[in-house]
Amino acid sequence: MQKILLSLGALVLFLTPQTAQAYVDSLDALLKQHVKTVTKNGIQYNGVDYAAWGKDPRHATVRDEILATNPNTLSTKNQKLAFWINAYNVLTIDLITREGETKSIKNLGSTLSSPWKKHKWSINGTEYSLDNIEHKIIRKLDEPRIHFAINCAAKSCPDLRNEAYRADKLDAQLNEQVHLTFKNSTKGFKKVDGQNAVRVTKVMDWFKKDFHGGLNKWLQSYKSDTVNNDTTVQFFKYDWSLNSSK
Repeated sequence: MQKILLSLGALVLFLTPQTAQAYVDSLDALLKQHVKTVTKNGIQYNGVDYAAWGKDPRHATVRDEILATNPNTLSTKNQKLAFWINAYNVLTIDLITREGETKSIKNLGSTLSSPWKKHKWSINGTEYSLDNIEHKIIRKLDEPRIHFAINCAAKSCPDLRNEAYRADKLDAQLNEQVHLTFKNSTKGFKKVDGQNAVRVTKVMDWFKKDFHGGLNKWLQSYKSDTVNNDTTVQFFKYDWSLNSSK
């Protein structure tokens, strides 16, 4: 009996965090193959070759492994964040490739519903929209850096990372995402000439309440050489054009 219990315990251990992360190597490969940095209309961004991604059989495998994951097996905050960020990004790409959209994700909404609310996927038997995932799950985990990691398929969105998020290295990945965004003067961060002012991604305006202590204080933790308590924070105009590499 003791041997049986030990075997069952080992099986449970094997099936929990590992199962939830089984897809990450394939997602890494997809991102590395189909995402590249491009510049269009004055904006530098990580562009996706949606046509090639949609034809790649690994996409369906990754998507289906995410949809088959039981979120209740995710026990730590980092496991939850890594899974749901990856899920949001993959399902956004799934939406674009499935619908064959080539201009803007906003075209996939309707008069009564945004694209983030209109389309749903079943994850372990429960239906989720992108809106549910972002606002009811990811933002509830109280990590403002997620706004530099989830990607809404727009040129002006903080870039789609070219590797999957992993619980064991999530803090470093999120920190790097912030730094990469702030290095991009076409949409992420730019000092306004001749003024004590900076321009940052519009995402920080939409979700300013998530940045604890206010934008100035939060920005100082990354840009202390440029931002102080009196710095005026302005925002880049947001381009909703599809972040396609083609």
